[in-house]
Amino acid sequence: MRVLPVVKPTPEQLKIILRQQPGAILIRGAAGSGKTTTILLKLRSLAKSWLNRRVRLGLTAPVQILVLTFNRTLRGYINELASEQVKDTTGLNLQISTFAKWAVNLLGRPLIANHEECRKKIQELGTSISLTPNFLTGEVEYTLGRFLPEDLDSYLTCRRDGRGAAPRVDRKMRQQILNDVILPYNSWKVGRDEMDWNDLAIKLTKKNITPGYDIIIVDEAQDFSANQIRAIGNQLAEDHSLTFVLDAVQRIYPRGFTWKEAAINIRPNDIYRLKKNYRNTVEIARFALPLLKGMDIDDDGTLPDFNSCERKGPVPKVVKGKFGKQMEYVMDYIRNEVDLSQESVAFLLPKGGGWFSEIEKYLQRSRLKYLHITRESDWPEGDENIALCTLHSAKGLEFNHVIIPGLNQEVTIHGTEEGDDQLNMLRRLLAMGIGRARQSVVLGYKPAEASTLISYLDPDTYEEVSL
Repeated sequence: MRVLPVVKPTPEQLKIILRQQPGAILIRGAAGSGKTTTILLKLRSLAKSWLNRRVRLGLTAPVQILVLTFNRTLRGYINELASEQVKDTTGLNLQISTFAKWAVNLLGRPLIANHEECRKKIQELGTSISLTPNFLTGEVEYTLGRFLPEDLDSYLTCRRDGRGAAPRVDRKMRQQILNDVILPYNSWKVGRDEMDWNDLAIKLTKKNITPGYDIIIVDEAQDFSANQIRAIGNQLAEDHSLTFVLDAVQRIYPRGFTWKEAAINIRPNDIYRLKKNYRNTVEIARFALPLLKGMDIDDDGTLPDFNSCERKGPVPKVVKGKFGKQMEYVMDYIRNEVDLSQESVAFLLPKGGGWFSEIEKYLQRSRLKYLHITRESDWPEGDENIALCTLHSAKGLEFNHVIIPGLNQEVTIHGTEEGDDQLNMLRRLLAMGIGRARQSVVLGYKPAEASTLISYLDPDTYEEVSL
């Protein structure tokens, strides 16, 4: 499977890459702005700098480097690229991992509670609370990810950054969630002698390893929780380089917090913003932008800038018709418009599992080789250039062509209130998925079952195809 091509750093990237002073820096950048390229080149630069320091000080221990990614799919992609940056370099100990796998190994592989059992327990405890089961689960996970156990009362009065305006969760309801769900849920885990994924981060805020890491780079940091950031900060060597890379516009998990709150000291001079869009064509950037219109963008977010795109390309296509007709159109599109010997194609869906089965049938019938990359921890080395992936797992990746068929309401369920958190998340998710494309985008839906997301698209930015 093809990966990001080798590129020459731009002046705005070079400024970040050449910064060698110890301490924490923050890189903010829109989709397509070269964040991944920047951190890879910065990794190479930092490794060289710290190796020189090691020789200068007469140190014998290897330079400890940790690169953390958002999910396993992105981990495999970054590993393929990052390893190349320091290939054949001695004196380095490079570790590339997801937070969960890194934390589990660091803590001696503790017993982790089944995620689905945890969800069921939270929903069982919250049956008397007038929130949907999924929203309640998200609210509990948000709280446990943001606050340390001794600070849980702060949830009662805090701004719920990242959770949207609807449904409304007032202080009385928060108290009920804390008393009836969160505290009993924590006791339930203790009684089973098990931890959940939030507990891993909490444990690492109290325990630090020796030696600490000289260099840590955190990619897609907008989807890390406050406790995960605290845990990472606690594992650094006394002298260190810490880099966070993020774009809050692409946040798909409700994990809002301030850097000060997470005990990370970032000075104004240590904040960089990548504005120019290098990945997308003008047409793709214009297509994605309306999905984000009117949404609150905080300081850590950067809207896609189609004015900065230098390449032109085909206008994105929105295909209307039954799913079978959408797939017939897509198969013809791949045969006629895509050079699979040189270009990659991603089929992206909001949900995984069996939702890909129909796509597989059409690919097999068309004798097109493909593979699944969702949650894979190693980037595939074969010659298949068609990938099947969930939108969530596509974060941070890049493909020549992106196809999102079957965008119906059934797979994009959300609330109906103004400012609904789930709807806002889906809008960001789709915009992020569209932004994975370098050359073209095809989106499909069945008119009678269209997702609400279709209404956010601007007809002036795409070509409609009725089947």
